[in-house]
Amino acid sequence: MKQHSNIHAEQEIIERLRKLPPQQLSEVIQFIDFVADRRKVMADFPKGDDVKASILSLRGRGRGEKLVENLLRSRREDQMHDERK
Repeated sequence: MKQHSNIHAEQEIIERLRKLPPQQLSEVIQFIDFVADRRKVMADFPKGDDVKASILSLRGRGRGEKLVENLLRSRREDQMHDERK
């Protein structure tokens, strides 16, 4: 029964994907990667680490702004500055 529902869900997803224009397919792929990566990364976070979880939840939300990359670059710059002191 579960396999039947999985096959039905897959067919439904494929039908919907076929209706999307190419640029939206790219967004769907990015979202799928985001969900898969978030699950992996969240498993590595300590349970009480709200700051990291908050930053992770922002990933992919600032379309075209590369929010996560900018935050990480800024953090590395801060760390380099702190090491020079």
